[in-house]
Amino acid sequence: MADFLEIRSLKDKDKKKILAEIAKRIEDKKKNGIFTEKEIQEIEKMELHPLPDILDVQSVYESFLYGKDHPEKK
Repeated sequence: MADFLEIRSLKDKDKKKILAEIAKRIEDKKKNGIFTEKEIQEIEKMELHPLPDILDVQSVYESFLYGKDHPEKK
């Protein structure tokens, strides 16, 4: 499993610890028959999409939070 975790605020030690925990959980699920090797390979091939940054979606909520349509302003 290649490193796929990118959290810039994490130190390498913490990143390795998280990746090791993920690998352990995957192995446990393989042992228990929850995942097959084929399913794990399919998941590894999936492309992850980043979550939108709060700054990207902030404008969607600004009119509701601060505009004339806010429930407290009625």
